[in-house]
Amino acid sequence: MAGVLAVCSLAGAQLMPSSTVISSGSGQFSVNARGGISPQSLDLAAGPGMVTLDPALLAVSCERVKAEVLHELNLRDQWRGKIFVVVRPARSANDQIVVVPERFAGNWHSGVELPDAVDRNRFVEAIVRATLLEIANRNAGAQPTEIPEWLVRGMARQLMGASAVKLILPPPRRPEPGGYLNLSRMTTDFSDNPRSADARTRKLNPLAEAVEVLRTNEPLTFEALGWPTEEQLDGANADVFGCSAQLFVSELLKVKRGPECLGAMLSQLPGYLNWQLAFQHAFEPIFKNPLEAEKWWALQLSQFNGRDLLHLMTREESARQLDAVFQFPVQVQIGLAAPMRTDITLQTIIRGWNRARQLEMLKNKIWELGVLRPRVSPECVPLIDQYSQVLQDYYKKRSSSTRPLAGFGASFTQMAEEAATQLDALDVRRADFHKPAPDSLVSALEAAEASVQ
Repeated sequence: MAGVLAVCSLAGAQLMPSSTVISSGSGQFSVNARGGISPQSLDLAAGPGMVTLDPALLAVSCERVKAEVLHELNLRDQWRGKIFVVVRPARSANDQIVVVPERFAGNWHSGVELPDAVDRNRFVEAIVRATLLEIANRNAGAQPTEIPEWLVRGMARQLMGASAVKLILPPPRRPEPGGYLNLSRMTTDFSDNPRSADARTRKLNPLAEAVEVLRTNEPLTFEALGWPTEEQLDGANADVFGCSAQLFVSELLKVKRGPECLGAMLSQLPGYLNWQLAFQHAFEPIFKNPLEAEKWWALQLSQFNGRDLLHLMTREESARQLDAVFQFPVQVQIGLAAPMRTDITLQTIIRGWNRARQLEMLKNKIWELGVLRPRVSPECVPLIDQYSQVLQDYYKKRSSSTRPLAGFGASFTQMAEEAATQLDALDVRRADFHKPAPDSLVSALEAAEASVQ
């Protein structure tokens, strides 16, 4: 109990005897620790998945985790409450981690108590929890809000799987007898270079670890995610819950305006008795009622079970394969010269071909997109879904005509132009997939790291 009070007390966090207090680059995180890392903690950190927490590097790691959360939710950094992190000597590999909100000076702040040797997934989860609490509590009154467990654990795993930058910076290794300090490489799946091939692969396959767990375990239903039992959150079952939550968060982020809806849900949580009501209100443009959300999740699970997420195409290969779907080679002959091969666009076909040829072509392309969808990189899936929707809508309208050769009336012209305009916009987005993946966070993260050094 004394540790929790020390975490939550601003005075306690800054006036601990013989302690070091380090502020992060943005000033939101204040890291407090006593002395160096003990030999016992170094021994514990040698275990699989464990990392030691150095105060100066920990401040950078916290900023990196926060930056990734904001990036996923398309939010700007407008923090109000501080996050006080107290580091204490580790006693075991499963030490308790405490995250507690406290209100003072007109704002809700959060205290985080961490062992200096900790499992990297549990560390990221703790900082994600504190970050989401601070965002949600900006609009809270006398009582702090509660973040749904699926969002905390799902977002934490999503960051670990999707981020192309190092989230956790470990301290130097223990020196060998008579030797010098050797800087250790980060004990995560990322290399030192965030642009490396390993980092890109990791970023394109954020669900790689989740699919291994869910391949032999049934993913949780919408209801089970919303009302987890103690057994589901602890022990071996915690992995199933965490992986199901990651899949849920990942799919929500892919829907149209999904990140904005999740951000809106966070800000609206203090105004509702439970997260379900805030979710329903924030996602109302997508799910008209809870039943629609449950049906959507059931459909995602069905599609997930049919996808081989460990062998997805890269971003570049996905772009090439999608281009191939929309290549329409034709033979053109001018005069007596030999026929030449050229390509025409789908928009040209929609505007000019007769009804029978159009319907046959549309059926083929809708089928090709359906076959391609399970194999492309996750970031390409929404674009394929939008192409499919445009083609399906146009196919229904075009097939409803009872005139086999219809195609020259005013109604058809308007129908064709609307579909062509939608396809023009999607083609622009498809062209962007041939450009390098955006890495706008790297400069901001490097600046945050430099400010602490």
